[in-house]
Amino acid sequence: MPASASTAHRVHAAAWRDVVDGQVRYAWKKSLWFSAMAGTALGGGALYASWRGLLLFALSTGCVLLLGHSLGSHRKLIHDSYQCPAWLGYLLIYCGVLVGLAGPLGLLRQPDCHPFLRHGTGF
Repeated sequence: MPASASTAHRVHAAAWRDVVDGQVRYAWKKSLWFSAMAGTALGGGALYASWRGLLLFALSTGCVLLLGHSLGSHRKLIHDSYQCPAWLGYLLIYCGVLVGLAGPLGLLRQPDCHPFLRHGTGF
């Protein structure tokens, strides 16, 4: 782990066993919230659809999910599986933060994750 991620940092995973030992449960309030947001987006997309809007969606989704989450947060930050200039690594990690899963410090501080989240078990 890099020196910047040492235990002397202000961010700690105090109750990380809760994440590993907890249960996966359906959260109906979150489901309702996400469904309302998706429905609003689909309704707005149907009313205001354009080829430029579709292109913007495809490019921004590609940047955030493919470059940010996959290359930045996962491959570079978690596994450090490739070499690149520091500025490019920071840019890719920043794009990964836009996905909203956790910030880079939160990802580095959690020593383990629930088996469901690493595809180790089903519901």
